[in-house]
Amino acid sequence: MKKSKQSKTLLGIFIIFVIVFLNALGPFFQLQQIATMGLLPILAGIAFLYDGKSIHTKNKEFIIFLMILLLSFTTIYYFKGFDEFTTTLSSLFGAVVAAYIAIGLTKKVDFSLFFHIGYIFSILTLFIIMIINGNISANFASAIDFRDRFMLNANAYSYFCIFANFSLFYLYLKFKNKLLFLSTLILPLLFLVIAFTTQSRAGLLLITTINICFWLFINKPINPSKFRKITRKFVIILALIILGFQFLKIYQGSRIQNRVTQTANKKDSREILIEEGIEVFIQNPILGVGLGQFPFYSKYRLFTHNSYTEILAEQGVIGGILLFSFYLIPTFKSIKNYRSDKNNPLYKFYLLFFITFLIYNNFYVFYKFPFSMMYFFLIISLQKNDTITKLN
Repeated sequence: MKKSKQSKTLLGIFIIFVIVFLNALGPFFQLQQIATMGLLPILAGIAFLYDGKSIHTKNKEFIIFLMILLLSFTTIYYFKGFDEFTTTLSSLFGAVVAAYIAIGLTKKVDFSLFFHIGYIFSILTLFIIMIINGNISANFASAIDFRDRFMLNANAYSYFCIFANFSLFYLYLKFKNKLLFLSTLILPLLFLVIAFTTQSRAGLLLITTINICFWLFINKPINPSKFRKITRKFVIILALIILGFQFLKIYQGSRIQNRVTQTANKKDSREILIEEGIEVFIQNPILGVGLGQFPFYSKYRLFTHNSYTEILAEQGVIGGILLFSFYLIPTFKSIKNYRSDKNNPLYKFYLLFFITFLIYNNFYVFYKFPFSMMYFFLIISLQKNDTITKLN
């Protein structure tokens, strides 16, 4: 038993290392291929050892995701850029592998704790790297430096912040200790600092929203006394008022406010990319223009920054149906669970995550990347496990 526990801990530490290396250390040392070509396949092999005999069971979303990967091979017959196809295919394949890792290591033996720690450590590591590179300072909200000064795409930091924030929520709901309680209070403030620094509008909005939802609607005591209920609401509202004034003070005159103002006065490049994606889909409705090919049809030479228009443009209505299916299946499941037990904080947590994720896919093409699909399938697996536990 002791040896088994030690083996689980060692594997857990390896999971944390792989996630941190994939999201932070690999890009920092310019060794991303070690993660995608080495560490992820190794971890997938280990996941198969745990899950091999039941790989065909209760993996509806994963099978649909695999079908998206297989559909992308039709691109080989009509691509404009072969290198763009192979690069995107490699990323999508890595996303499928990462998704399977989350499934295989949470089904029979639950390693989810280590996944959550990995995502939290990833953003903390990235924050330290930002400090080392001189990309964050006391003047974090109004620094004039260009957004491309960061090691990663500026918006990527907010993606990691959102996932780490949800991990904090989940761990606190599961374990309810003082350290996690303090973490849920302090780390979201750090995430907001990062969103201000990188000028991520979606990150700033969603980090704020999910934390308000967590404290007002999810993390609520069961059968509290009237005094405790009133006191809790008073403390939360008071804290929100104080933090709200501080937030507005920082926001006024910040670089991110300027971005919002500019967007209100003229069409944002992301809006144009979405419109271009829709136009390309209308012209190529069945199979699209091929995986990784949309930039050839865009004046910006970029992908659409929107999962829904991206897959419609590149893989047509067939790809769109597949993507919407595996995004919506767990979302509808979370709605069903919530309706069955509206006081269950985990059911409310899952509902908040899937709704947030559906919204966030309007700002980034999450289905193509390992870091996001690993987390998405982690939450899918946890929801299934908790639903089964509840039924039993």
